Amino acid sequence: MKHQYDVKKEESALFEKAKSKMTEYLHSEYKGIEKISYSEEYFIDPTGGITVEGYLNGDKTKEFDGLYDPVSDKIGSSSVDAEEKS
Repeated sequence: MKHQYDVKKEESALFEKAKSKMTEYLHSEYKGIEKISYSEEYFIDPTGGITVEGYLNGDKTKEFDGLYDPVSDKIGSSSVDAEEKS
């Protein structure tokens, strides 16, 4: 049981890091980001990347998702329903 607890604790820490990096990414790459709401669900792929998703500015139709790569410490691929900065 302790192993399962440790794994979940590591996953939770990775998820928090991914959300932090996604927040930085959204603010640096897109216009008009005022509020970011994250889903509490995540997926860890076989290579160790973690997918985060949610919506923007309180509008559930303005969805985003991104794959955080802990090795490179950045968001690799993403889909964001917002206007990119020039």
